[in-house]
Amino acid sequence: MRRKRRLWAAAAAATALAIPAMGPTAPAQAVTHAAAQAATQAITQAPAAPRTPQPSPSPTGPPDDPTEVWSRIQVAAHISLPRTKSAVSPDPRVEFFDGAKSLPKPRDLKFVIDTSGLRGIATVKVTNKRCTAEGAVITCGFDTYLRTPGKAFSVTAVGDAAAKGKSGTIRYTLTGDHVTDSTETTRVTVGTPGMEVAQLPHKEGLKPGQDIGLPVVLRNTGDLRTEQIALKVAGDAGMKLAGRHSNCHYRVGSYGDYDSEATCYFKRAVRPGETVALSAPLPGSLTSDAFHTWATYSAQAVPAEEDTSVAGDTGSGPELGLVPARGRGTDFATEHVVRYAARNTADVRALGDTLKPGAKGATRELSFGLVNAGPALVARPLREPALYVDVTLPKGVVATSVQLDEEPDEKAGGDCFTYENGERKPFQAGHRRYLCPDAGWQDSGDSQYFHFEVRYEKDVEDVRGTVRVRTGGTDRPGDGGFEINDPVPSNDKAEIVVGKATADAQARPMAEAGAGVLPWIAAGAAALLGVGAVVFATVRRRSE
Repeated sequence: MRRKRRLWAAAAAATALAIPAMGPTAPAQAVTHAAAQAATQAITQAPAAPRTPQPSPSPTGPPDDPTEVWSRIQVAAHISLPRTKSAVSPDPRVEFFDGAKSLPKPRDLKFVIDTSGLRGIATVKVTNKRCTAEGAVITCGFDTYLRTPGKAFSVTAVGDAAAKGKSGTIRYTLTGDHVTDSTETTRVTVGTPGMEVAQLPHKEGLKPGQDIGLPVVLRNTGDLRTEQIALKVAGDAGMKLAGRHSNCHYRVGSYGDYDSEATCYFKRAVRPGETVALSAPLPGSLTSDAFHTWATYSAQAVPAEEDTSVAGDTGSGPELGLVPARGRGTDFATEHVVRYAARNTADVRALGDTLKPGAKGATRELSFGLVNAGPALVARPLREPALYVDVTLPKGVVATSVQLDEEPDEKAGGDCFTYENGERKPFQAGHRRYLCPDAGWQDSGDSQYFHFEVRYEKDVEDVRGTVRVRTGGTDRPGDGGFEINDPVPSNDKAEIVVGKATADAQARPMAEAGAGVLPWIAAGAAALLGVGAVVFATVRRRSE
């Protein structure tokens, strides 16, 4: 436990219960119970939102100076049950806190789940061996480490159509020696509201820095009216979202990508089948280096008691609203992507290298790649490669491995492919031509390097190979579909020179881009990566 007041390290899903900072006390005595029964009990349920329930912590926290172990039950405040008879597992969790005082560990713990509030609405089934059922009441024990039984039970809506929209409750209680009692309640609803969004039209011919707006249209495709709606919009590289609305929370990404995100909440009842739209387009803008950019957006029905204090800054302007939009919107889905293309250019340059001559069997380290000289950033949705490096080694030179940098870039996949006769295959040593995909985006000024170890198959002196930059439009690079509007196509090709003291001006990538080569990871690490003796990855050098 890093701070006395903050005990909560998020516990793993099914085995989420542990005592933080208990100190070197004796192991807790597990509470023993009879073997679990496969019991199914008819019971009642309540309306909720169509999503996997997430634990909702109690608003109260632990005392600063506890005299006995403090406990807290974490459960979803609201659960929706689909009417398709699909089971939902609530998965309650319990956490403990002793203020780093090494208090006596809790003993004789009893975790009781009372599902009598679901009678006539849903059926309940015990799904953990440490739990037993007696009527509508389930009692669970803890293991030696005080972990609650994960996914102790499941709940399924009854088939009666009359149950639609009905609500019930599940009550959780924890008691025991040397521990505070804890109680929580979950509201359960039969039926689900289901929000979907319409596809927005893609736009081209925009100007870098231009304002844009997202006039999102939503529809309730579920079978219950909504209590509250959450709309999430994520603008990727080249897009900003303005923080103008007080019912929206905004976050901005790092790395100079201008990744931005807005989550807006609307306390609005939308009937099943009803269509609504934002009262005004969600405002945003393109960045000055924008080229191909996009936004991903989705909507979700959430319960009225949903915690809306999400991460980010709250907007400073008036609330954004929802208005009727009958007849508007097509192609509804839970999530959509809208693309924006600006009139911009990206001068992407190939980077070659110079190698010393050598006798047959000699090995060398080869560095090659590309640099985006801008002014536009280059990016593609879904992090598909925006650019490829097509390298043909000089005659008599073959690759033996692609080496892994000590700190590979988080956006570079590291895959280089053997590329022959227009087909790419998994990397194989002993070839001359390879295709290396770049990461999903390249900021203006960024470089991407690939590092081969090569072997001379014969005495090599005064031969040349090539490095070409290609755009990625489909699985097969160069097939079109993604253009960078390169203003200087002549520098899309560079040379790999063996034997020349003075090479092409583009052939010393490390010196030009101001990048140094980080130490290599030992080849022995290859076995840990599961690729035998062939290790490969890419290295990005970001402009500072």
